[in-house]
Amino acid sequence: MRQWFAALMLLSAGSVSAEENVMLVLDASGSMWGQIDGKAKIEIAREAVDQLAVNWKSENRLGLVAYGHRRKGDCTDIETLFAPQPLDAAALRDQVRTLNPKGMTPLSAAVIQAAEVLKSSEQKATVILISDGEETCNLDPCAVGKELEKNGVDFTAHVIGFDVSNPAHQAQLRCLAENTGGQYFNARDAKGLSGSLTAAVAVSTEARLPAATASISAPDKAPIVTSIRVSFEGPGDDGDFIGIYPTAPSDAGELGYVWIKDADRDGSTELAMPAEPGRYELRYFSPLREPNVLARRTIEVTPSAVSISGPAQAVAASTIEIQASGPVSGSHWIGFAPSGSGNGAYLDYLRPQAGESRYSLRTPVEAGNYELRYVLNESESVAARQTIKILPAEATIEAPAQVKAGEMVTIRARGPVAQGNWIGFAPAGSEPGAYLGYDDIRGEDESYEIRAPEEAGDYELRFMVYSSDRVLASRPIKVLP
Repeated sequence: MRQWFAALMLLSAGSVSAEENVMLVLDASGSMWGQIDGKAKIEIAREAVDQLAVNWKSENRLGLVAYGHRRKGDCTDIETLFAPQPLDAAALRDQVRTLNPKGMTPLSAAVIQAAEVLKSSEQKATVILISDGEETCNLDPCAVGKELEKNGVDFTAHVIGFDVSNPAHQAQLRCLAENTGGQYFNARDAKGLSGSLTAAVAVSTEARLPAATASISAPDKAPIVTSIRVSFEGPGDDGDFIGIYPTAPSDAGELGYVWIKDADRDGSTELAMPAEPGRYELRYFSPLREPNVLARRTIEVTPSAVSISGPAQAVAASTIEIQASGPVSGSHWIGFAPSGSGNGAYLDYLRPQAGESRYSLRTPVEAGNYELRYVLNESESVAARQTIKILPAEATIEAPAQVKAGEMVTIRARGPVAQGNWIGFAPAGSEPGAYLGYDDIRGEDESYEIRAPEEAGDYELRFMVYSSDRVLASRPIKVLP
C-alpha cells in the first residue's frame, strides 16, 4: 500500500498541540455576493464554516470577527462577534448565516482587531483570514503584518484568498501571512475554500510533524491550460497538496493545486496547467511539516494556438459575429473589454464550446475603443485579442400620437438588435427602467404590435438597450379613455 494512503488512514492517531486560541476573520464585504458556479461566495463561505464546525476539536477555542456586513462605505465596519471560546457549533452557524455582505474590505484593520482580542489572553494565538479581494481602506497588509510581528505577540495569521485572481491582490494577502509566520492558501472555488480552511485549521491547531519524503512523477512537457496526470507518493497529512509554481521568483505562490485527499486511490490526480507558457515546478506541499516542500519536479508548459477575430467596428448595443479558436473550459471566456484594461476586466462574454468557432456577441452599450479577447483561466492570461471601435447607436420610433386604452398599437422601430433590447410603453417622465407593455427588438427595421396601457394618461414609447437604463429613443403618446 502506498505511503500516502496509509498515512491518510492514520491521521486521527497523530499527536496534537495544547489547546489553541483561533480567531476566524470573515470577509462579509459587498463583493461576497459575487458568484462562483452559480452560487454566492458568502453562501460558499457559510458552508465551509459549517464543515469547520463539524471537524473542530473540543480542546481548541474559536472566535469570530466579521467586516463589511453592516454598513456601506464604512471602513470601521468591523465587529468582534465573539472572543475565542469553546465551540458552540449551532451559535457559530447561526452567527455566520446572519451576515449580510454590503460594505468595504478593511481586512488589515480587522486582523489588527482580532490580534488585540487575542493579545489579552497572553497565549499563543492564530488568526485565519478569509478574504475575496484587496484591502480597500488605506492600510498596507504587508506593513500591518510586520508591525504585528514586531510587537512581540505570539501571533500568526494564515490567509485564505477566496476567488482572488489578480496576482497583485494575491501578493498583498500572501505578504500579510508570511510577515507573521503564517501561510497563504489560494482558494478558487467551493472545494478549494473548504480544503484551504481545513488546512489552515490543521496548521493552527496540530503539532508539527517530523520531516518526511515524497516523490512526484509527471510528463516533461504539457500545453497551456491542459490537465495532466500526476502520480505521487507522500505522507498524505491533512492539508497536503500537489501544486504548480513559477520557477521565479522562488517565493511565488501556487498557480493551481489539487488536495491529496481528493486524489485517486492509486496515488494519482489531474492537475491543470497555467495559462502562460514557461518553465514551472510541481511540488508536494505539506503545511504540517518542516520543510513544507517534500518533493519537486520541473515541467515545461508549451504554447497553444489561440485566435479571435471580428469586425474592425460595430454599432453599440448590437450583435456581431466573431470567430475564435483555442482551449475549451468553463474557466475561459470570449468577450469584450475596454482597451488598455487589466486581464480581469470584461463586459459581455460567453464561454468557448467544443467544436465551435463562430459566436454571436453583444457589443458594449457605450461607444468607444474596446478589445475582443480570448481569456484563459478567468483572468490569468489574455491569449488573443483584437481592437474594435464601437460607434454610437441611434434609434427611431414611428407611432400614432394618441391611442385608446387597452387597444393594440402598431409601432415601427429602427435601431440596433441585441438580446435584451426592447421597445414599450412607460409613464411620461418616469425613471428609465419603468415599463408597461413591451416587446423584444427583433430586427433593425421592424413593426410591433403592443397593447396600450389600460389607464388613460400621458405615456412614452421607449427604445431601450440591454443591461442599462439607456433610453436610445422615445416618443410621446397619449392614451385616451
